[in-house]
Amino acid sequence: MDFFSHRPGDVCFREEAQEGWTRLFVMNVCEKTGIAEVQFLEPKNYWHPNATGLIKPEELLRYKKGERFMQAHLLVIDGRHLLWRTSDAFSDLFVELNGKEVPTGGVYGFLSVLLRVHQRFGGKVIIAWEGVRNFRRDLYPEYKKRDEPDEEKLQLIKEMAEQEKRIKAVLRAIGVRQYYGINCEADDVIGRLSTFGKGETDVVIYSGDSDLRQLVNDNVFVCAPGFRGKEVLYDSEKVFDKHGVEPVQIADLKALAGDSSDNIPGVKSIGDKTAVKLLTAYGNVEQVVRASKAKGFWGEATWPVAERFQKLIEEHADDVLLFKELTTIKRDAPMKAIKPKRDQKTVLKHFRAYKFRSLTAPAELRGLMKMAEG
Repeated sequence: MDFFSHRPGDVCFREEAQEGWTRLFVMNVCEKTGIAEVQFLEPKNYWHPNATGLIKPEELLRYKKGERFMQAHLLVIDGRHLLWRTSDAFSDLFVELNGKEVPTGGVYGFLSVLLRVHQRFGGKVIIAWEGVRNFRRDLYPEYKKRDEPDEEKLQLIKEMAEQEKRIKAVLRAIGVRQYYGINCEADDVIGRLSTFGKGETDVVIYSGDSDLRQLVNDNVFVCAPGFRGKEVLYDSEKVFDKHGVEPVQIADLKALAGDSSDNIPGVKSIGDKTAVKLLTAYGNVEQVVRASKAKGFWGEATWPVAERFQKLIEEHADDVLLFKELTTIKRDAPMKAIKPKRDQKTVLKHFRAYKFRSLTAPAELRGLMKMAEG
């Protein structure tokens, strides 16, 4: 028996056999809420309802706790964000190549996390990478500006650049689609890719970058990595619970309160709480600026925070509007593809060179090659 669907109202059955075990469950998807209710029919191990990977029964139980059930059409990965994260987590992995010891932890971790996330959501995998230039630095030279790196930091940057080349080559051989921005950053590439669902199918973005939560809507979700692999799936409700504003207001929130990770100062003395109150009252930065300048029109009594903020915003109106432009993700950004060249033999050659023995196992290799399908 192998009937599987995820449309609201469907009852889904799945039975699989592997290593002598049978995993069977029945799942009903509520028409109103989209919540999946799972009934276990076998007390051992179970198959994840979205994909082909084994997970623990307690992990599957989260579907009983109200998590929205989905099968992704596109699974979009923030490439550099994931690579830096996994490089830190697997920093002790090295291999000797051409007589030189080189780090491979980022590549191994990237593929391992990608495999697990794809097992959860399914869908066609697309990786977004940073562009060479970024129009935001032309608008604001201080954007993402950092202190001059010391020798240790320079070495780390060099090693990361080498690992990025390696993971791109592996993904190319797997056949995974990859894009990088032209005069923009990965966020803008992801912004454009998020529109590929055209409001009809689910797009899941995997990244811990809170900027990307502005893309969330009824069909676009952001999955943020969490502690010990426990990801947080952001829909509109979860974004509001976390930030106090709707997804479309995330850029406005950062323009007012600032974003230290991008070196955007925001308005002095305005933090998240004050920014949320202003956006709740006026909706967006443009209307907040208008209200700060037109006291008579709006009425002083309607200003929801201390009067000193009214003067600050009026004095720094041009800066606030510039910060809004910097924090807004483009959905029509120019991008260029890294042409895939699918070849399983080449994938195995990479894995053997890097000593990724676990990834050469038939199940893992099938899972990785499947990411390019669809």
